[in-house]
Amino acid sequence: MQSGALASLGALAVLYAPGLAYRRRAVRVLGVGVGLVLVAGAGTVVAGNRIGTVAVIALVAGVAVLLSRWRSVAPPGALMPVLVCATATQIPLDSAPLGTRIELVALGAAIAWLVVMAGAPFRSRLPAPAPSPAPPWPQILRATARGAVGTGAAALVAIALGLPRPDWAAVACAAVLVHDTTRATVARAGHRAVGTAAGIGVAAIILAAAPGALALVVLVIVLQFVVELVVVGNYTLAVVFITPLALLQGALATGQLDGGVAGLLAGRLVETAIGCALAVLAQAVLPPPGERPARSLVLRLARGRAEPAVV
Repeated sequence: MQSGALASLGALAVLYAPGLAYRRRAVRVLGVGVGLVLVAGAGTVVAGNRIGTVAVIALVAGVAVLLSRWRSVAPPGALMPVLVCATATQIPLDSAPLGTRIELVALGAAIAWLVVMAGAPFRSRLPAPAPSPAPPWPQILRATARGAVGTGAAALVAIALGLPRPDWAAVACAAVLVHDTTRATVARAGHRAVGTAAGIGVAAIILAAAPGALALVVLVIVLQFVVELVVVGNYTLAVVFITPLALLQGALATGQLDGGVAGLLAGRLVETAIGCALAVLAQAVLPPPGERPARSLVLRLARGRAEPAVV
């Protein structure tokens, strides 16, 4: 079960194929797969080390944001490398040593590459869309710093509070920071928090039923399928299904599915709130060039106080 969960982490490279011509798809998914293997190894090396966990998660988040912005990688962007690295920091070395873990994540990445390239022999000869231009470097560097500081701080706060899965706080923060603008970040934080609260109810029903191994695999497939259907149109609804999906994958990979379900669900809720709050804070401290969200908020509050009361 744990081996399958680890392989599924590498298979997340499949999420980077949509919208790309097969030649670019082959390179993009291969590159992401190699990156997921590397960050899984980095997370494994620091497993059990609190300071190392915070430092590696922050470093991986920063590098992943830098590369995804520079190469104009659409969402999920830097999220999946952060998720894989953060999850790897929570897996005890005695249950999945470094070599085995790398092999399993690499196997999942290879399967992802084969899946996304399966239609290549039947492709049409339509011209490929031009790649999106990269944002200016000041914007890329701000986003890089924001991602590193936000995710590292989220993991640090969760560890300091003694919460069971600090990786969830870091991943929630990374998920909220996939866009640059402050308005989009704040809205996404609200959607993430509301969707997670509702998704915990779905996860509670699934875990209470105590499904067997095959049923869990089918559930992961179904949940991922539903997420991909709705994530573009309604992020809040997508998070309702992302929450049990992440709980199942993460708990299976770390071997924590057999613990108390109530504690697992409560930890997910609290750590998501921490991640969302620190993402908004990181956005306020390190906004994109030209944005001054803190100043705008002060001015808005000042205008509100200055307006006369309407009787």
